[in-house]
Amino acid sequence: MVKQWLGVCIAATLLTACSLNDNGQQPTNQVPPVAVCNSPVVEITGQEPRFEPLNPSLNQDYQRDGRQYNIVKNPANYSETGFAAIYDGPTDSNLTASGEEFDPNALTVAHPTLPVPSYARITNLANGRMLVVRVNDRGPYGTRDRVVALSRAVADRLNTSNNTRVRIDPIIVAADGSYSGPGMACTTIAKQTYALPARPDLNSGLGSASSYQAPAPQQDVMAINNASLQSEDPMGAPVKSSGFLGAPTPMPAGILEQPEAPAQPAAVDTTPPVTSTPVPQRTAPSQAHGQYVVQVGAVSDSTRAQQWLKKLSQQFATQGAVSQNGAIYRVQLGPFSQRSEAIALQQRLLSEAQQQSFITNAPAH
Repeated sequence: MVKQWLGVCIAATLLTACSLNDNGQQPTNQVPPVAVCNSPVVEITGQEPRFEPLNPSLNQDYQRDGRQYNIVKNPANYSETGFAAIYDGPTDSNLTASGEEFDPNALTVAHPTLPVPSYARITNLANGRMLVVRVNDRGPYGTRDRVVALSRAVADRLNTSNNTRVRIDPIIVAADGSYSGPGMACTTIAKQTYALPARPDLNSGLGSASSYQAPAPQQDVMAINNASLQSEDPMGAPVKSSGFLGAPTPMPAGILEQPEAPAQPAAVDTTPPVTSTPVPQRTAPSQAHGQYVVQVGAVSDSTRAQQWLKKLSQQFATQGAVSQNGAIYRVQLGPFSQRSEAIALQQRLLSEAQQQSFITNAPAH
């Protein structure tokens, strides 16, 4: 009988700990329940969560438009469902509550009470799409039926509209980089790292560094020069190309290239030659008048295209333009007179910004 009453007391204590406080939020000292996953684990992408210390001044309870907003103290016990708004940026400036410049192409959201900065899993309840986002601003305000404001990039990835209901599940990042919280239930986050693999340990396995001896240098070794080679078979591949057995050099992985338009035959000039004193011509810079551009994408919003172009131009110190084709606005960098310059920019876009792109001919002016 004593054991039965002890079990009743423990159950009553747990029920008391699960009660809400006066402001409708979970108490901060509550131990979060362990999430149980009864379905297959799904791998999702988006922002890769990382540990970020909270700024106390950004996470204080506040009032706005006569309404009290209490910051979520324990995201482990928080989740929310409601309509999502599409966020066009702060109304008073271009800076978010975290002090960062607003970027419509970033996977960020604005929330009235979640900690800033923090991370969450957003689920479109209409189609089941999920995405990891970063909370870096406050809002939405002016309407009570919207629980979160999504950037254009998040709204496009989730395929939301003004009547889309979403679910918000926080993801908690510990100082050691481990993840927890409601957003990790039945979910694993795809790692987006470009680090090289660790170097092999030569002190174990088939040998050691001390047992290896470098070969003695040879004298009078000349590099092979393809210009000195001659092919005896006229049907074979040319030996002066840069590829294997005369094949074109393959493009680096992840680089897309659009084939060039076939060259048009030059028109025959029948006008008699006119003898005149030659005038020296000034060589224009490689980006002034080129025939190749690097296209990074196309959107249906001219303002967003200009903002995207401005960001990439500043980051990669290159010029560019927005090319309009009907209701589509193409963001293009360049032009370049040499294809090698365009390929070099493609490689930087992929390695430094993880941005896919392709080469195309510069639009005629």
